[in-house]
Amino acid sequence: MPDSPTGPGKNVIEQVRRAQQNHLAQDTLDTPQQQYLTFRLNAEWYGLSVYQLVEVLPIPKITRVPSVPDHILGVMNFRGEVLSAVDLKKLFGLAQSESTADQAIVVVEQGEMQTGLLVDEIGDLIELAPDDLSEEAITAGELQRVFFEGATHWGDILLSIIKLEGIFGSKDMYSERG
Repeated sequence: MPDSPTGPGKNVIEQVRRAQQNHLAQDTLDTPQQQYLTFRLNAEWYGLSVYQLVEVLPIPKITRVPSVPDHILGVMNFRGEVLSAVDLKKLFGLAQSESTADQAIVVVEQGEMQTGLLVDEIGDLIELAPDDLSEEAITAGELQRVFFEGATHWGDILLSIIKLEGIFGSKDMYSERG
């Protein structure tokens, strides 16, 4: 595991593709390690399983859609498909910050559904074993249990691992908070 986040490098997508291919090739083997793409929202770092990752993009043109929850930025064109773009900071109730050149859209897939997630900065690919994750850091409330599968230390940083099925299945994803 790296000592701290160092940025995406030029080959993050190639690394993700190799990790996905290796995972498929080793499906019959007992492989406890899983790879995660790390990214930053404000000053906090998060991880997302590379096996749910489709692409990392610079911010594309996003068309606002009326009458959708505030955390849905709108829709975007991704390889001829129309996908929603979600601001994770708004969905998680985090403070908003200025747009930067480091921001990216992480296109993810859960089941048959794809969407783009706005993040502040792409980090590294890391490997974690299930034993590396602690649920203690996410037991504070219902939101944490729904959206996160656990947390771990990444150098001196606390890395929260996102549970994508929790985000897609959340009542807050496509409806206003009440």
